[in-house]
Parts: sequence; C-alpha cells; structure tokens
Amino acid sequence: MQRKKINWISILQGWAMLWVVVGHSFIGSADHPEMWPLYVRVLYKFAYSFHMALFMFTSGYLFFMTRLADGENKWPYQKVIVDKAKRLLLPGIVFSLLAFILKIAFPAEMSRKVGIGFQDIMHMILYPHDNPLREMWFIVTLFWMFIFTPLWRWSLKDKWKMVATIILLVIVHFIHPHVRFLCIGRFFSFAIWFYWGVLMCCTRVIDEVLQKKSYLFLLAGIIIYAIGFKTIPECKIIGGIILSTGLALIFDRYTPKIFAGFRNYTYQIFLMGIFCQIFVKILYSHISMPYLMAYILCIVAGLYIPVFISKLIEKTNYRPLLYCVGLKPS
Repeated sequence: MQRKKINWISILQGWAMLWVVVGHSFIGSADHPEMWPLYVRVLYKFAYSFHMALFMFTSGYLFFMTRLADGENKWPYQKVIVDKAKRLLLPGIVFSLLAFILKIAFPAEMSRKVGIGFQDIMHMILYPHDNPLREMWFIVTLFWMFIFTPLWRWSLKDKWKMVATIILLVIVHFIHPHVRFLCIGRFFSFAIWFYWGVLMCCTRVIDEVLQKKSYLFLLAGIIIYAIGFKTIPECKIIGGIILSTGLALIFDRYTPKIFAGFRNYTYQIFLMGIFCQIFVKILYSHISMPYLMAYILCIVAGLYIPVFISKLIEKTNYRPLLYCVGLKPS
C-alpha cells in the first residue's frame, strides 16, 4: 500500500520542532556549557545556529499557504489578526502565567527567580525575552510577522516589489536597532527568514524537484553551512535550512513514523515541551540517573508528552481549553 504523500513543509516543520526541543534539552547550567558532555555541546551549538530561523521559514511558508494564497485561503487582514491573537498570543499568555506561578511556588527548583509585584508582571508582558518563560519571545516576534501582512501582500504583486522588500529586509536584518521592547528588534532580525518562506510557497520554485532531489539539498546545505561555519552566520542559517530540508525528507522517506507522531502539534510542543523538560531536569537533580539517559528522556518528554496531552484535550472538544493550548475547535 502506497503511503499518502505529505507536503514537504509539514515534514520540515516537524524537523524544526525537533531541533527546538534538542536546543532546550541540555542538563546543567546554561552559564557553564563547558560542563556539558561534548555531544550535548555539539548538538546545542548546531541547533542554535539555525533552528529559530528555520521555524520562521516554515511559518512563512505555511502562512502564505493557509492565509495569503488566492481563493478561499485568502483571509481579510482583521480576520488574520484576530485568529492569530486567539491561537498564538492567548496560549502564550496562559503559559507565561503558568511559568510565573510555578516559579513562585517552587523557587528552589528554578534557576531564574521572579518577583510578584505589578512592575514584574508588566515587565514580563513588555519584555517577552525576559519573561519567566523566555521562549515566549518567539511568539511575540511571530505575531509581528502577521501584523505586517499588508506588506507581504503588497510585495507579492510583482517581482519589483518582491525585490524591493527583500532588499529592505536584508538591510534591517543587518543594521536593525536591538530593541527589546515587545521583541521589535527580533522582528527586524527574523523577518527575512519568514519572508523567504512566503516567497518559496508563492513561487513554488522548489516544490516540483524537492522530493526527488533531497540528497542534493542535503549536500548543498552542508557545503553552505561549512562555508559560513567560522565566517558568516547567515551562511550557517541558510545552509542549516537547506540541509535540514534535505535531511528531513530523507528521514521521512525511510522512517516516516518519527515525524508523524508530532508534526501536527508543533505549537503545543513549543508551549508545553519546556515544562516537561524542566520536570526531567528536576528529576535528574534529585535521583541518580546517567546523564545520557536523562538527556534522551528530556528530548522524548519534550516531544511526546505535549502530543499526548493535546490529544486528550482534543477529545474533550472544550473550546476554552482548546484555545488555551493553541488548538482549533472542531
């Protein structure tokens, strides 16, 4: 029986989420990575060299496919913002507050303390990178991408507007102000990768050849990544995205169940996975366990426990609960 063909971007999104989880799976102080085993340091550095740009790329591709494409997929701007506020910002607020509560309730187990005053709460909201759950910066940064939907639509009207937009985003990527307020600086830094995803979906320039040429993508990505390894960070990012595309498709071809188990719940993994990983890290600090076993458990827990919880919540079909974890009511 022939396996149902899966859009390559869904496979790549699952791969991106895998590297996000790997990047969060180190055990020990983040201030002293030299104390980690060599394999953890290598995987950590590799993941952080491109994984968030890869996630932005896949988000841009899927955004065009589901919200910007002509026909029934093209949504009015107001509807886009309301939808993303409910399914992106609301869960981010819920899990930020959950992290806030847990840090107050169990301060001895937390590496970063939080205050409980009004100023602390406002700081959490206005400076997401200094949130009790620092990973929430990504949610706010991604929401900025949707706020700029009119720019993406304008840019896609003809090739000269595309070129002008690319030049603008490249310029702001390299010379943007490092504004921490509401992650504005991070929007400038990551917008080029989101727009790259939009363009790849709009033009479909690689869709026809990608499934058959995945090994070439892997080879090209390795070469580009190697060129930028010690010199140009952007080359590492581009190479990382290209080699990830090839490698993810090769893995999916031979071990399809690896991605099938979690690729439809990437946002829920992002929201809940860090809590599962923190639990494993606390467990490791209290009981005797080999480091490698704890590290693997951290990755597995970060990937699959959120999927299990999400499926349970889906069965309830309780709308408020679904919205709290970023799931769409049936």
